[in-house]
Amino acid sequence: MAMTDQLPPGLHDQASKAEMEAKIAERPIHGFRRMMGYKTTVWAERYCEVELTIDARHDNSHGIVHGGVYAALMDAACGGAVAYCNAPGGIRLAVTITLQTTYLASAKRGMLTASARLIAVEGRVATCACEVRLDDGTLCATGHGSFMYLHGSEAPDGIPAAMRKKPV
Repeated sequence: MAMTDQLPPGLHDQASKAEMEAKIAERPIHGFRRMMGYKTTVWAERYCEVELTIDARHDNSHGIVHGGVYAALMDAACGGAVAYCNAPGGIRLAVTITLQTTYLASAKRGMLTASARLIAVEGRVATCACEVRLDDGTLCATGHGSFMYLHGSEAPDGIPAAMRKKPV
């Protein structure tokens, strides 16, 4: 069963979809995201999907997608599942502690989708599971990771967005 079969309830109704798209549009696009070329397509409580259209910049020396691309997509999707905050004006900030990746199949071209779900939160540490699939359904990689919430972000309401430190 694909992780997309486990989407949060109500995600497909129009109001929820419009709210989700508005939240995605608010997310800043920083350097790494821009360089890799991935985008968030689903962002909901305890769940996130990111997509990447594969091109030559993602290739390794064998002409297939570099393993680091799968890991980066899983890190981004898990980070999104962990960082989701539904409180108006609130944000949740977290950093990766561990990310374990199992590579299962290679890809050359097409669309990769990383789907992540938040499994548990204990104190300031969150655990996620993730998978990366090619647009034909091929399971390319699976993984799980642990993430640490920055102080205050472990609360579901997060911290006021105004408290976020701007990148230098």
